[in-house]
Amino acid sequence: MSSGTNGTKRARHPRRVEPPGFDFHVPEIEDVDVFVVDDDHTSLKLLESSLARVGYPVRSFSDPTEALEAMRTRPPEVLVTDVVMPGLSGVDLAREARRLDPDIGVVLVTGAGEEEGDRAKHRLEVLTYLGKPVEPIQLMRAVQRATVTRAATHHHREMVDWMYASMDRNAEEIHEVTLGTLRSLMNVLDARSPHFQGHSRAVAMQAAAVAHTIGLDEVEVEEIRIAGFLHDIGMIGVPDSIVDKPGHLSPDEATLIRSHCSVGASIIEPMKHLDSATRCILEHHERLDGSGYPAAKRGDEISVAGQIVGIAEAWTGILESRAYRQGRKREEGMEILLKHQGAWFSQEITEALIESDVGVMG
Repeated sequence: MSSGTNGTKRARHPRRVEPPGFDFHVPEIEDVDVFVVDDDHTSLKLLESSLARVGYPVRSFSDPTEALEAMRTRPPEVLVTDVVMPGLSGVDLAREARRLDPDIGVVLVTGAGEEEGDRAKHRLEVLTYLGKPVEPIQLMRAVQRATVTRAATHHHREMVDWMYASMDRNAEEIHEVTLGTLRSLMNVLDARSPHFQGHSRAVAMQAAAVAHTIGLDEVEVEEIRIAGFLHDIGMIGVPDSIVDKPGHLSPDEATLIRSHCSVGASIIEPMKHLDSATRCILEHHERLDGSGYPAAKRGDEISVAGQIVGIAEAWTGILESRAYRQGRKREEGMEILLKHQGAWFSQEITEALIESDVGVMG
C-alpha cells in the first residue's frame, strides 16, 4: 500500500520493480584499484602511502609510460597523476586511460601552480585538481568523489540500457525503477557532506506539504514531491572542496555551483515520464524579481511547481547549517521569507509555506 500526502491510500498490484542486482552502490575501498603516477619519488611515496593507509589497493609508477602499459593489461578504477612529467604528461596519460576505460576516475595533481592546474582541468574536462603538497584528506576526498562519479555513470548507463531494452514493460514499473535508482544516487550525494545529510528528503517533504496546502491534486502533489527529492541531482558535478568550503566562493566556483540546475535538468530530461520534475529542477533557484538563476526568469515565467520546490529548498537551506554559517532559528527564517515575499516567491506560496512548515529541520 502507498499513502498519499492527503492521507488517502491507493492499492497497487504486486510486481517486480527492479531487476536483480540493479541497486546503486559505491564500491568498498578495498575494491577500488588506484594507480598513482608521479616522476617525483617523494611525492609518489606520499600519495601512495596516504591512500594505502586507508585501504585502497594502490600501484605506483614513476614512469607514466610504464603506467600506461600496466593499464592496457588491467585499467584501474581511479588514476591519480601528476600533470607535468617528462615524455608523457599527466593529461595525455589520462586521455589514453579514458580510451581504455571511458569511466575511469581521474585526479590531477600539480606543483606548477593554479594556472597550469586550471589549463589541465580544462583540457581533460575534469572538475578537480590538487595542488602540491597534497593534504591526505583532500586526496582521499578526491578519490572518493571520483569513485562515486564513476559508479554513478556506470550505473546510469546500465539503467538507461535496461530501460530502452525493456520498453515493452509496464510504464509504471519503469517509472518505479527510475525513481528507485535516482533515490539511491541522491542518498549518496546527500551523504557527501554532514551539512546536507537528509537535505533532499526534507525538501521533498516540505514541497509536498506546500503543494497540498495550496490545493493541488494528489497527482500534482506527488510530482512535486519527486521533483523536491531530485532537485539537487546536478550537484554530482560539484567537487566536495566547493560544497564544504567555509569561505566565500570564487567567481568560477559560484558559476559551477549555479550550473547544478541545468546539469540536473539534463540528467532527468531523457526520462520523459519525469517531465514535470525536469522543469522544477531547472527553476528551483529562480526568483520572481529576476534575481535568481540560471535564466533570471521573472514572474509568471516561473512555474507554480518550480516556485514550490524553490521555497521548500530555500526554507530548508535557511534552517540547515552550512560550512560557512550556522542554521537559523525558525523565527529568524520566517522573517527572511516575509521580508522577500513577492520578490522571491508569491504571497500565496509564502503563506502556504508558513502554514505547512513540517518542521523537518527546525
